[in-house]
Amino acid sequence: MSLFNKAMGRAKRDYWRWKYHRVARQILGTRPLERGVLPFTLLSMVHQRDVSSYLVAVKSFAHFLNPAKIVVVCDPSIDHADRAVLKRHLPHVELREAHEFVHPDIPRGGTWERLFAIAHYVEDSYVVQLDADTLTVRPVPEILDAVRNGTGFVLGEMPDTPIRSLQATRENALPWLAPWAHVQAIAETEMVNVGLPQDARYIRGCSGFTGFPRSFQMRDTMTDYSRRMGAKLGDDWKRWGTEQVTSNYLVSNMPGVQPLPFPKYGTPDCATADTAFYHFIGSMRFINNKYEAASRHAIRLINSAPA
Repeated sequence: MSLFNKAMGRAKRDYWRWKYHRVARQILGTRPLERGVLPFTLLSMVHQRDVSSYLVAVKSFAHFLNPAKIVVVCDPSIDHADRAVLKRHLPHVELREAHEFVHPDIPRGGTWERLFAIAHYVEDSYVVQLDADTLTVRPVPEILDAVRNGTGFVLGEMPDTPIRSLQATRENALPWLAPWAHVQAIAETEMVNVGLPQDARYIRGCSGFTGFPRSFQMRDTMTDYSRRMGAKLGDDWKRWGTEQVTSNYLVSNMPGVQPLPFPKYGTPDCATADTAFYHFIGSMRFINNKYEAASRHAIRLINSAPA
């Protein structure tokens, strides 16, 4: 790619980012969210640059399913002003520090602290993990059913995302192995070789939106899995993406887990008129006006709620 094309691409992303943030900041003019009564914990890890985005994400989700508890694991970038904004809009939010959720057997950074926090809260309640780059724009009854039934869910990447045995997971990932392969492919080919239970399963989902039923074993399962994978992969296990692999493994082996229907829940490139939940992953965030338009719609929904 030429320098000119790179510069043009950067300029377009900056333009769409500017337009998006102009809309996202409108969330600061909405009413504070009242505490809900639904029996689950909504947990997110939030960076300073994503405070407004997170408020759109959490308020749009709570417009349809308002949980009894909201937890934010604060990235070290979150300062006193950010905390004040979060508390003003979510008066009942529980703010926790990322450094509270570390363990010698798991990597640091890359949202590992978020997953370890989930392992803590899941002992007391169902936990839904919600990324700041998500939007909920229509009812999500599948999530309420999962909470009520105590079954896990995961955001899939295609229709009928399969839950596979570890051997089938390896065979599925082998074609992606190549020099400089992503660590997700490396991990998916090797987890069958680290002594995990023979009946263990895995789903190639996205950790940005995941439902974890109550569990007293998640913490121990997580640290054991990380020890085994770290011993096998060495420094590769510290790379970005290993938290998602671990999240997928953990939820795959929880009761009744199901992939969410796609594209009712999915990325904007595959959205239809029936899409209820968007995940604006990085490569799709600021390439057009979709994130801006969906956020504008979500904020209108939030403002339409009765006082």
